[in-house]
Amino acid sequence: METTNLVNVKYEDKYHPKTFGGMSYTYMTAIPLKVGDLVVAPTSSGNKIVDKIARVSEVNIPHSRVMFMESNLKLITEKIDKQKYLQKEAA
Repeated sequence: METTNLVNVKYEDKYHPKTFGGMSYTYMTAIPLKVGDLVVAPTSSGNKIVDKIARVSEVNIPHSRVMFMESNLKLITEKIDKQKYLQKEAA
């Protein structure tokens, strides 16, 4: 399998903190990631970019699957300590 810098993530559920589901979204990554890692994923909200917590659901996405939108993909640059995050009390 070809190694790529493309991953799919699922965002944290805003109604059920620390759970991740729904649609997958593709990102480029500047750091090595594996399935299950938690990351900070920039996403659009109206006219601004906001950061959301997301879980990596797939790695090494083939460029052929996203070549029509690859120029619009956002970049993940931050990984979260999964154990610390999941142990924190929900706000």
